[in-house]
Amino acid sequence: VATQTSNTQEQDDNDNDNNDDNDDDDDDEWEYVEFESLTESDIIGSEWLVGTCWDRSSNKIDETWCRLVTTEEGNKNTAIWGDNSEGKWSLDVPSQYLTISKNYIWGKEIWAGIVDDYYYLQGTVRSWSYITPASVVAQW
Repeated sequence: VATQTSNTQEQDDNDNDNNDDNDDDDDDEWEYVEFESLTESDIIGSEWLVGTCWDRSSNKIDETWCRLVTTEEGNKNTAIWGDNSEGKWSLDVPSQYLTISKNYIWGKEIWAGIVDDYYYLQGTVRSWSYITPASVVAQW
């Protein structure tokens, strides 16, 4: 499960304001965004809270952050994870299929799923290493 977050100055200003009257106003300012299809430019710079339910410990959900960025030249999409790991990300626009990887010395994990909501994603995690074949190891 992944949910998108936004770090805007307006939100920061409201978070710092201790006036209880502003709490009611925050609900009025929220607007649901509908889309027909996303492009990479819609996702660049987004930050996601990722909850992963691993098969090895199904009673616990591991939460971390993932920021989807690109180089200044725009030729390399990089995923920066909350544990300072890096990987790559890509969006197949026609099928709306998003993949986010996390690279390790011994292998790789890939979070993948179809984008059907701007604020919420779900899918599976595949993993492989030099000594194990590729397999589905979790849901997110």
